[in-house]
Amino acid sequence: MAVVGLRVRPTKGFLLELKDVLETIKEGYKLLSTKRDELTSRLKPLIDELARIRSEAMVEVEEALSSFRAVYGLLGPDVVDAYAAMNRGLLEVHVVPLSIMGVHTPMLRSAEIPSVKDKFGPLVRSVTTRLGKVVQSFLKIVELESRAEAIALDLERTNRIVNALEKIIIPELEETIRYIEDILEEESLEEFVRLKKIRDLLERRGGR
Repeated sequence: MAVVGLRVRPTKGFLLELKDVLETIKEGYKLLSTKRDELTSRLKPLIDELARIRSEAMVEVEEALSSFRAVYGLLGPDVVDAYAAMNRGLLEVHVVPLSIMGVHTPMLRSAEIPSVKDKFGPLVRSVTTRLGKVVQSFLKIVELESRAEAIALDLERTNRIVNALEKIIIPELEETIRYIEDILEEESLEEFVRLKKIRDLLERRGGR
């Protein structure tokens, strides 16, 4: 059986070329298999860490909302709105690329939360500090989700290629090589028999 799209020529030269191609493909298969295994090993702890941070973030959100409701009820909407209007700082997030086995993923280098020092009273400052921690947790969640998604997508693509090489391309190449070797062996045997007959014929003629 020939590899799809490959024109098989039962010659020794083509056989050597095909063996070289097979060797190259096997090397690529080994590298991609290693990459697949490494990506798999990186993805599992990443998902575990993401689940842990999500769980912790939910606790932080509940605590922040509880504190906010208490302060809102104590100070009233007008005071809270006035405090909110005082702070116009910007959230600055710095992200850099991180390569994992050739997969480009985002890495959160730093996140600068607007400072609330000396701007609010202790009650409001306590709430805003909690909210700042929630924002940092959410940023970390986004970072890990983006990284996990990038790794998962590349892992899926790599796995498809590895499976195609392992189950289709390499077996078909090996079968084609065996097919050509069988043809060449038959031709070699036929040539041997033909030469033997010619030699026997010449010997009989020479013995007359």
